[in-house]
Amino acid sequence: MKMLAALLIFPGILCGQVPVDGLLPDSGGSGVPTVQTLAPVAGGAVAAMLAVPEKYGGSILEISGTGGAPNPKEWVLLAWNAENPGTLRKLVVSGDQLVSDTPSLSLTQAERKEVAIAMSSLGIDSGGVWKIAQAYAAANKLTLGAVDYQLTSHANDVPPLWTAVCRDPSGKILGKLVILASSGAVQKSPGFKNAP
Repeated sequence: MKMLAALLIFPGILCGQVPVDGLLPDSGGSGVPTVQTLAPVAGGAVAAMLAVPEKYGGSILEISGTGGAPNPKEWVLLAWNAENPGTLRKLVVSGDQLVSDTPSLSLTQAERKEVAIAMSSLGIDSGGVWKIAQAYAAANKLTLGAVDYQLTSHANDVPPLWTAVCRDPSGKILGKLVILASSGAVQKSPGFKNAP
């Protein structure tokens, strides 16, 4: 029964495909799909990353958003300013438009050791994370109301990670998912007894 439910939610699961949104696969002639690029979906995290000025594009350390259903009203990005090395900026994107660009005044944030999130390493956008969260909620007979998202990268040779705090319609935390942003594979699922 669980397998049937997973197939209904993620129809490509038998073929080894990962549930993603906006993914543009390219076999590269080998016949094996590989991630070439992730197409931006309106309101998604990738669209928010593409909305920031070029001087920040290759130096985004983190993107987060709260209350997403599936996407939040605004995304907050932390990025180094390539034109002024050592300057960490807090960028706010709403409706796929940059609405705020201010210095990050947090000493903790300024000492961050994370590496920039490589767009080429992203195989799953926030909409895909939402679908995975829905599947985990359903497998535990829970109702997903919203997700708080955080995307970070901690090392050049390790894929970025999505951390999704899943909430019910009243805002109560149901559980947390840690998901590889490259493939959509769930690494941890504290709070969720059953996997889909």
